[in-house]
Amino acid sequence: MNSSQSRVNKAYFFLSGEHRTLPYSELMALSEAERNYLKIHAKLDQVVIGECEEKFFEVLKRRAALVRYAGILLGIAETREGADSLRRLLKENSLLRNLPFSHVSFRRVKRYGYNIKYADVINVIQEVLQGTARSPNAPLIDVIVSEGVMVVGYRLYTRKVREFNARAPQRRPIYLPGTLTPLWSRLFVNLSRAGPRGLFYDPFCGVGGFLLEACVMGLKYVGSDISIRHAEGAVKNLTHYGCVPHVFVADACRTPVPAQKVSSIGTDPPYGRLTQVQCGGGLQELMECFLNEAAEILSNGGYLAFAQRKDIDVEGMIDDAGLEVVERHLNWVHGALTRDIFVVKKP
Repeated sequence: MNSSQSRVNKAYFFLSGEHRTLPYSELMALSEAERNYLKIHAKLDQVVIGECEEKFFEVLKRRAALVRYAGILLGIAETREGADSLRRLLKENSLLRNLPFSHVSFRRVKRYGYNIKYADVINVIQEVLQGTARSPNAPLIDVIVSEGVMVVGYRLYTRKVREFNARAPQRRPIYLPGTLTPLWSRLFVNLSRAGPRGLFYDPFCGVGGFLLEACVMGLKYVGSDISIRHAEGAVKNLTHYGCVPHVFVADACRTPVPAQKVSSIGTDPPYGRLTQVQCGGGLQELMECFLNEAAEILSNGGYLAFAQRKDIDVEGMIDDAGLEVVERHLNWVHGALTRDIFVVKKP
């Protein structure tokens, strides 16, 4: 570890159940984007165990979308022994007895550890930690049951959904139907590995949802849209939330952004069957030219995150553009509409 790194802690991460694979991918992407050390030791259902730099918890506070909470791992107890295993863990952990805490949060993932009762957990903690200082402003203790174990931790990060709701599409000055929520917009920005040292770009910015999240996270960003009305809407929305409106009108297939200056691209291209591009083609032609253009302006080692309908052969287009698929996530939207979320890298 070099001198710029902070202290490494054993850690736990409780992931959102809103998608099966995306929360874990976002966690890893944030570590890479911010160049923070993160090593994974175990993946459980909605729970990840590992170790990270202490400053990584600050990264989660500033950026995470699908990581619900996280903190310092205090220990793991087996559920088959019931509350006795928790009692033994607490008694053996001298660190815990010196940590002030506000209260205890008990979470059961699905039906794991059905023999573990909330009342038993609280009784054991009160029994063992009766002399530990309580403070309403201190972190809480997590007890999470998943896949045969109880994960006990000292929470240092909690996702605040209310902050996302303040930027909901319907609350912005300019509303565009079909706009992704702030939570999902932020996810795409994070999957693109947008970092504090590079430039994030959204070539289908619409009324600015992705750019707004990039701004809130303190990233450098620029966006464009072929629609003058949408670009003007993005300017109004960004200005409303105190963000500088770096937005211009442009075709995503002919982007006036200097080559090799964009380190990450996150975007939500059109996916309607009647989508038209300026040259008169359809969705297939749009995706082909967009991916070729992205390959031109993206810096070497840069990432692109986007979604498209499952019935469009995007993977072949990615390969033809000289890009590499890093991740592919299935995303059911509604009815018969299923989209794939791609994370792509320029070698």
